[in-house]
Amino acid sequence: MREKKRRGNSRYYLFFLLSLMAVVAIATGLVYTLRHLSIFDLDQITINGNLAIPDSLIQKASNSYLGTNLFSISKRDLRQDLQKISRLKDVKIRKHLLNKMSLEISESEGLLYVKSFEGNLYPVDADGVVLSRYSKVYREDLPIYSSYYKDAQFKPGIQLTKPDLKRILALHQRMVKEAPEYLHIISEYYMIDNTINIIDARYGTRIIPSEDNMATQLKRYQFVQDNGNISRKSVVDLRFENQVVVKAGDK
Repeated sequence: MREKKRRGNSRYYLFFLLSLMAVVAIATGLVYTLRHLSIFDLDQITINGNLAIPDSLIQKASNSYLGTNLFSISKRDLRQDLQKISRLKDVKIRKHLLNKMSLEISESEGLLYVKSFEGNLYPVDADGVVLSRYSKVYREDLPIYSSYYKDAQFKPGIQLTKPDLKRILALHQRMVKEAPEYLHIISEYYMIDNTINIIDARYGTRIIPSEDNMATQLKRYQFVQDNGNISRKSVVDLRFENQVVVKAGDK
């Protein structure tokens, strides 16, 4: 009786093994077939999310995959090719049947343009690290800070460490966190008598920002600006609690 039971179990094991081999063979054949059907040859790549990095640079890194079967393309290899672009932070690769692919680009973001002594603009990130600039067209809408750095010092990957720039970067990050609705009014930052001044892009007014309650003080400034007919040459000092002090521009 025991021997018959063992023979019966062996038949089940053999059937399971043959079934498994058949499934593997079918799956292998299906994958092979899919990888060799021309209807799945990649013929279109769409690019989204990039601002600073031009499409042409991404296309140059990815166009070699055009004409390749969609199922044969390694996302890992394509990602490695794209990450050679210095400002590319991450990329999401999506394949779309029958023969299309999309790239969703994430970039290292600029926080400011730093103007060189020669008058050229260079994007830097929140830590003052110089980011790559791919053309003479300034694609990012960022405020400007004029510096005494020379063009030769703006090498991608180099961190700018002058104290004035550090203060302005810190202030702008506070603006991003505490008063993002006012970011659009900032055209430039200046350092005058060791005091940070903001230039209102709409009116040309100089604003000395508050150390505390930044959003509240900017709302007060906006109210006065809307109702008080402030001169373009005026300086608006927001450092006094609950007050908006307007001074002539030469004082």
